Amino acid sequence: MSQQNRVVWSEGLFLRPQHFQQAERFLEYWIESRIGAGFAYGYGFSSLELDPELLKLGKLGIRSARGIMPDGTPFAIPDECPAPPPLEVPTDCKDTVALLALPLRRSGMPELSLGDAAGLPRYRGVDALVSDNVAGIPGEADMKVGQLAFKLVLANSSTEAYTTMSVAKISERRSSNVVVLTENHIPPCLDCRASETLHDYLRDIASLINHRANGLAGRLGQPGQQGVAEIVDFLMLQVANRFDPIFRHLQEREPLHPESLYMVCLGLAGELATFTHANRRPADLPAYRHDALLETYLPLINDLRDSLTAVMDQNALSIELQDRGRGLYTASIPDLDLLRSASFILAVNAQVAGELLRHDFPTQVKVGPAEKIRDLVMSHLPGIVLQPLPVAPRQLPYHAGFTYFELDRGSEFWKTLEANRLLALHIAGDFPGLQMELWGIRS
Repeated sequence: MSQQNRVVWSEGLFLRPQHFQQAERFLEYWIESRIGAGFAYGYGFSSLELDPELLKLGKLGIRSARGIMPDGTPFAIPDECPAPPPLEVPTDCKDTVALLALPLRRSGMPELSLGDAAGLPRYRGVDALVSDNVAGIPGEADMKVGQLAFKLVLANSSTEAYTTMSVAKISERRSSNVVVLTENHIPPCLDCRASETLHDYLRDIASLINHRANGLAGRLGQPGQQGVAEIVDFLMLQVANRFDPIFRHLQEREPLHPESLYMVCLGLAGELATFTHANRRPADLPAYRHDALLETYLPLINDLRDSLTAVMDQNALSIELQDRGRGLYTASIPDLDLLRSASFILAVNAQVAGELLRHDFPTQVKVGPAEKIRDLVMSHLPGIVLQPLPVAPRQLPYHAGFTYFELDRGSEFWKTLEANRLLALHIAGDFPGLQMELWGIRS
């Protein structure tokens, strides 16, 4: 017969304790079934505080804890039930998980012990004075109440008769009797604040997002950041701006279930992968495991940290052209590696026909090192040749009316640029409404 069936209350019924026990079982089963069907991972600690003084004595003990056991039993230590007896940690204990254990409810077996009876009772009977909560009726009644009979055990002991949750991971017990715990162990949680490690993860990612958003916002619109680089920064800023207020909210939310945080972090990791992963696809991250939160979170947090601190690889770099007057322009190449390995593109627009610009502009321009530009102009030497391109390079933003020229890096004058990395252009012809942009494209 099922132990969770409803009691049939009828007139003339001879009441026995079993009637009330059966009614309690039915109500507990009903509530657990209704709630459990709608919520995943509904067990863990809402708060947990270990006793640091006991660790110095070779023992592990709980000072306070709240939460729900995997079988659905809520608890509050020490408010509603006493803390379990401290666990004496064996001298040879290394890298072992300590568990909070509660005997399982077993059909046909007593759940409550009124003394030191043998067996595994879930509850231990204690005397209590209970007040009458009806106004105007003073008085208290003596009665027996059952308190949950928790104990602390090691994971390598026999736990088949218990419902258990990890409390801590014992690294070792030293010769001085001090018990050392693994710092980043994460027990099953109903609230991320129950684990300092999880809470640190949340604060760390929120801070990185805020820092990245501020950096991107400050960089946008600065000279040399237009074009493709600016578009990438705008898109990255859009992601950062979306998640920045979300993570600020999550830091204030109580309670915050670890799975809820994990889902938000997965979404952030997927969006950032578009910008920071070589294959533009998210990493193969582990599935959520409520009983292994460290193994679940660590790869994800590392991936987020890498993505949020990555330096974006901007293949196309805008190089500022400075107008020195009388048709002379100069451009400072930012680094030697760019000069040696990149392709240099000059984008030109003027109020003349496109074909005329393509044909005439290269013949009217001298390009070379700044210290030799005067000699190139006076001696009519070709300098660094401009090769017209049929279309705009895909790495550059397309602007209607612009014609694109590539600087010939095979020119004899290109090597001499390495001395001071200062490029000069002299324009002899008349090109009304002239606009020019110089780009370096890394290969």
